[in-house]
Amino acid sequence: MLRTYLRPHFVERVSARVFRNDIELSLGEGELRTLGAALPDGAFTNLGLLLSDQCTPTVKAALFADDDRNIFTAREECTGSVLKQLSDAYAFLEHDNRYRTEYSGLERIDYHDVPPVALREALVNSIAHREYSLSGPTLISAMPGGVEIVSPGGLPLGIEEADLGAHISIPRNKMLANVLFRLEIIETYGTGIGRMRASYADSEFDPSIRLTPNTLTVFLPNRNAIGMRAAEASDEKARALRDLLEGGPKTRHFIQGSLGISQTTAIRMLGDLTNKGVIEKQGAGKNTMYMLK
Repeated sequence: MLRTYLRPHFVERVSARVFRNDIELSLGEGELRTLGAALPDGAFTNLGLLLSDQCTPTVKAALFADDDRNIFTAREECTGSVLKQLSDAYAFLEHDNRYRTEYSGLERIDYHDVPPVALREALVNSIAHREYSLSGPTLISAMPGGVEIVSPGGLPLGIEEADLGAHISIPRNKMLANVLFRLEIIETYGTGIGRMRASYADSEFDPSIRLTPNTLTVFLPNRNAIGMRAAEASDEKARALRDLLEGGPKTRHFIQGSLGISQTTAIRMLGDLTNKGVIEKQGAGKNTMYMLK
């Protein structure tokens, strides 16, 4: 445990307003000792430094115009208390977390690029469970294809990769996790990854976790960008099919081979364009031919 007699600067109360609630936690001398942020002799612990504005680990966030991360459009280094860093990092990402809107009857449904629940849980985990003895910042990259968060430190001792979906929790920084729990930033231990994955239940894509001995990387896919790319790819195939049929009627087998698509995709595409009146079919069975109307 680090002992220091430099007095970090504290506000009297800290809050979790980053997630729009009014939970506050007093940080008087007695409370600091109770939380484990200070010792009876007045020395501050590692937790005390993490909660103060003298916290040295930082979070670096960047917004990119491309998935190869060659073109920066914005960047920010989040400093100060880890609670302030969490607030600033979330605000940075929330600002560009766009959404598309659908309607179910009179109900408006907004589909954010990255589900806010997933964004919250990934950020909180990066603060709560990172290895603060390792130098280097937590790195956040927001790209068209999704958000990547890289935290220093692999899994805590006692947890293996296969355990990540088992709803168990062995926090690396127990006292910091307790502060986050009291602020209701962490609701219950061991459920963050489950909530993150559940927030993608309406998507064919899932968040991913990559591990090395010294890093833990969470990638949160952009649901809307993936959907738009899939639609663009589908439109491109449909245009290629129309171009192919300009030369005359073709069989499904010929269309499959020419476009390099599967039988399932060919059947779906031909059926869709037939129903829309773009093409028509003649014959039956293997001799069925498709042509432009």
